[in-house]
Amino acid sequence: MQTQGSLAQNSLASLLEAMQSERATGTLSVASGDASCSLYFLFGHLFHAAGDLGQGEEAVISALSWKDGQFTFDPRAKLPAEETIKSATTELLAEAERRQPVGSPSNGSGRTLEVQAVGTADARSTGVATAVAEPAVPVGSASASWGSSPPTITTGDTMVTETAIPTIGVAPPGTPPEASPVYGNPDAKPLGELYPLPAGKPIYEGLKSAFVDFPKLLRTLDTDKLTGYVRLEGPGFSGVLLLHDGHVLESLFSDGTLTQGETAFQQLRRRMERGEGLLDVIELSGETVVALAQLLTARPLFTGLLGRFVNFEQLLEYLSEEKVDGSVVVAGGTETGVILLRKGALHGAYTHSQRDLQESPLAVNRLAAERPARIEVKAGAGSPPGIDVESALRKPL
Repeated sequence: MQTQGSLAQNSLASLLEAMQSERATGTLSVASGDASCSLYFLFGHLFHAAGDLGQGEEAVISALSWKDGQFTFDPRAKLPAEETIKSATTELLAEAERRQPVGSPSNGSGRTLEVQAVGTADARSTGVATAVAEPAVPVGSASASWGSSPPTITTGDTMVTETAIPTIGVAPPGTPPEASPVYGNPDAKPLGELYPLPAGKPIYEGLKSAFVDFPKLLRTLDTDKLTGYVRLEGPGFSGVLLLHDGHVLESLFSDGTLTQGETAFQQLRRRMERGEGLLDVIELSGETVVALAQLLTARPLFTGLLGRFVNFEQLLEYLSEEKVDGSVVVAGGTETGVILLRKGALHGAYTHSQRDLQESPLAVNRLAAERPARIEVKAGAGSPPGIDVESALRKPL
């Protein structure tokens, strides 16, 4: 896994495309000369950047001009709450290329040799542009160039699932990712239930859905930038919305059949409109939400394992050695338990009856020792597609 390297060998532009393609989460730090910049990603989406040359889109565009320097990537870094980047990665790359004169060298300090006008997303929304050092380039044309730049080849819409944590290795453009093999018994019936979720800080607990305005609740959580989940449970069904900074990353719903995505969102919404079930809103850390996204969306690495045939402690040791990002789910004879892994290390373990994250997997180990226990291992980045809440709410039930 390449978590550090030289910008001379892997340009920042190629790193950004790889982060988007592999839907990586974490902090990419780049430095050139006496300048540095940190870029923050959530499932491949670049949402914030800050450094010596400013923050937001301008910081990214400036850093894209660096031809030498070093980079490091930390998939476990704490993500900030700020969101200063609205433009797509392809737009940022096109704007940086437009500004860079042909054949212009880096000055070794990480700062570009020429300053040109640009209309970033923030500038476009306020009508303000940055300082102009080249009178030949009018501010208006810089803003217009965002929509007229040539398209950049990207695999940003491709789901990549691996048996290890996301890497930053740069594949040739257009190279399709290889599907990860599934070990154990690939034909085994999936566990087929909505996994239990860990306890966190309760924002609301046990609310009767009949008294809750669902659209207003979601807009409030978006405004408050909640990171955590919304859970609705009632007789014979349960549903979950997973949120990061108020954005709905994923939805799952189970009433005997497990569904996800917008289909699950609409089923949960339908139950809310009927006033069925009790509602909880729980706040979690960003890292735990990332781990849960992998639990809910990553492909299985091992499936159909029977607990009575598996040395569970050796399985965990193997996953640690392989530095797997993912989860281990054990459906025991009495309840279900979950172990969350980050780079092979235990992030936390919990069961349906003991939902507080524990630093020891012993409770889940005991479930694995039960005779009817079934074990599933999920690994890889996971790729929550995200849900356009406003669009989904406009659709008729």
